[in-house]
Amino acid sequence: MQFEEFSILAIVQEDGAGNRIIEEAVRVWPESSGRPPQQLGRPEYRPQYAPGTRDVVRATISFSPASGKPIEVTVRPVQPVSLMVGTGYGLEPDWRHGMYQSPDLVVQGACYDLSEAGDRARMWGMVDSVAAFECVQGGETTAGYGLFEYWALGEHAPTGLTAG
Repeated sequence: MQFEEFSILAIVQEDGAGNRIIEEAVRVWPESSGRPPQQLGRPEYRPQYAPGTRDVVRATISFSPASGKPIEVTVRPVQPVSLMVGTGYGLEPDWRHGMYQSPDLVVQGACYDLSEAGDRARMWGMVDSVAAFECVQGGETTAGYGLFEYWALGEHAPTGLTAG
């Protein structure tokens, strides 16, 4: 999350019961400021999904730094990109990272029509989205942009996602 005066990096990975596997939350200031990175504590998040999907339409991420006022960031995905399709993660039988093609240069491409149900159904898994962020701390609001990456895979009790 890139704001005018700082950036925030937040990572949360949980199992289906909500047990944390990985978490990190840090605010980074420009090097010229001379300020060290600020640990923001445990990140808490609340995604809102489009009905009947696992597509995040809005999310809130909050932080409670030990040395400072609470921070709440609202995330609004602007342009999602499904990284599992056409990028070598192994879903296509003829294209994977490191897969030998031939001694010659091989160039491939694919087009998907998202108005078609079959093509839409292929867009699952990890999503990187250009996103707009609104950071509120101590009554001050700062707007920014950046990358919002998510993957809602399987059941996840804390957010109410079921396998069905």
